[in-house]
Amino acid sequence: MNSDTELWSIKSIARFLDHSINYTRNVLVKQPGFPPPRHNEIEINGQLHKSRPRWLNSDVILWAENAYIQSENIAEQPPKKRGRRRAVL
Repeated sequence: MNSDTELWSIKSIARFLDHSINYTRNVLVKQPGFPPPRHNEIEINGQLHKSRPRWLNSDVILWAENAYIQSENIAEQPPKKRGRRRAVL
């Protein structure tokens, strides 16, 4: 299969975006503008069932480049000071 038409699972998307599977499933794929999943119809014991969702890798990569990874929109923030000040003796 050509890499342009490869189907990715939640696990593959999580690995690509360097997030946990739970965060990817519960937050990222529900973002507005995230590509819709593809489902296949599978026959099991004479009944039709949907397969688990899969996404085209080219759609996910395009979404990540346009909507998710935009470093110019991320403002530089100074490092946070940790802890409380100690009393000077």
